[in-house]
Amino acid sequence: MSDYSVKIKRSDDLKKRVFISICLNGKRTKEYTGLKIGLDIKPNYATSVYERDKQLQVLEYEFRKAIDIGNYPPTSEINHTFVEEEVSIRKAFQSALNQKLISNLNTRYKQNLTKVHSAFIIYLGEENLDNPISTLNVQEVQNFLNQFQSSNTYYMDKRRDLGVLLSKINNLYDLNINLIKKTERRKPKSVLHQTYDEKQIHLVLNYLKKAHENLYLCCLLSYGCFLRPHFEVRKLKGRHFKNDFSEIHLSGEENKSGRVRVTPIPKYVKEAIIERARKLLPNQNLFTGTADYFNENYFSKAWSRQAKKMRELGLLNENQTIYSFRHTAAINVYKKTKDLHILQQLLGHSDMIVTLKYLRGLGVHNADELKHVMPEL
Repeated sequence: MSDYSVKIKRSDDLKKRVFISICLNGKRTKEYTGLKIGLDIKPNYATSVYERDKQLQVLEYEFRKAIDIGNYPPTSEINHTFVEEEVSIRKAFQSALNQKLISNLNTRYKQNLTKVHSAFIIYLGEENLDNPISTLNVQEVQNFLNQFQSSNTYYMDKRRDLGVLLSKINNLYDLNINLIKKTERRKPKSVLHQTYDEKQIHLVLNYLKKAHENLYLCCLLSYGCFLRPHFEVRKLKGRHFKNDFSEIHLSGEENKSGRVRVTPIPKYVKEAIIERARKLLPNQNLFTGTADYFNENYFSKAWSRQAKKMRELGLLNENQTIYSFRHTAAINVYKKTKDLHILQQLLGHSDMIVTLKYLRGLGVHNADELKHVMPEL
């Protein structure tokens, strides 16, 4: 009998692939499916952790049995009775979308993926959906994207969303479909989220303080604490305020980076929120005062109404948005410190590359490193 061990390598994250690790006569290998022993066992195709764990246990058992009777490792003389059929376009795209919909992504992003999935499926036509995924070609993808030419930004958004699904298909089925990379790129014009100058930010915040208190606090937190308004600010609850309201603590599931995030609260922000925040129970929301949040579009709609009035008063430029507060804070910190590591932490970016792209998108091109400072009013 061979000297061997077989161990399950599992994860509670469906985005991460699982496998069994086999150490046989000193040689270690990973097996993700049962194909090498002629069995249709594919844990990574499961749509729940529970189902995947059950399949992993079966996979471990079957490989142990195969090793004991000498059917593993496979040789060229072994005839496998099972031949894997290539996944269809329909199944591949639906599986990719399903995996994304159960991931920790914001609602709007999931909606965008669902829309591009539906549009692409309709574009291909029912008669083509049962063809193997390998029959999909770059010209079909390019022709689909050409429908979205009203602006370069719109086109690139659709290209990105379709690319996300194709990338997930590659991950799920061990494929190498690089169709998106072969399609045309179009450079979007950087027009949104224009930053505020020092005088303007005071005028805008003073206006919002009188016109819409919730929106005022949202913008202040976005500026002073670098929080994303629609996801992180909107969902703030009593439990997130720590150390006498001098810090905000967010778990990995509560911010885009997926990591625990701690951000300082400047004195002027603390003074603005303290009266509300002190009254909150751990599970009560800063804006509703209850366990529930406002809907995802609450601040967007409030901003649209107030922005129209501020533009009429000459307080606001056309391309300045609610996100401009966070962007202005980033630029201010960069100009005063040139410290990319601190800025990465403040913005909650998971990778320095994201921070560099963020700054370049705002017109900053030189990146030196110096000291830390919070944006001030």
